[in-house]
Amino acid sequence: MRFALLLALTASTASAQTCEIDLSAVETRIAGLEPSYGLVLSDISCDAPTNPAHILMCNDANAADATLWRMGRLDDLAWLYAVENATGQQVDPANPPRDDSFIATRDACTDATCLCETLIEHTNASLGGTSPYPQ
Repeated sequence: MRFALLLALTASTASAQTCEIDLSAVETRIAGLEPSYGLVLSDISCDAPTNPAHILMCNDANAADATLWRMGRLDDLAWLYAVENATGQQVDPANPPRDDSFIATRDACTDATCLCETLIEHTNASLGGTSPYPQ
């Protein structure tokens, strides 16, 4: 049990250092999008993840800073924002369209660096200049 906790904390610290992002800026952007898209859930289930990318994300979900998980949350919200802006139509947050190409790329990641880069790229594409990440 202690080893698992240590491993989870180490993974969280590694993801925060690997991502080199401003987590407070991510949280601020999430807060701006959640009033409209707060009902959107992640496509990742943490009940029994087997995919390496899902395991990394789920291990991070309960960490102190939850960097990867919060980046994933922002990306989910940003994608719906982009879809609504592109189509001019409101999206059902309980059954949102998913970007299958992005999901395939994200799910192919096997380390935090890949996840960070993939999430940043997709969020930047969705939010443009309002993304908290460098463009």
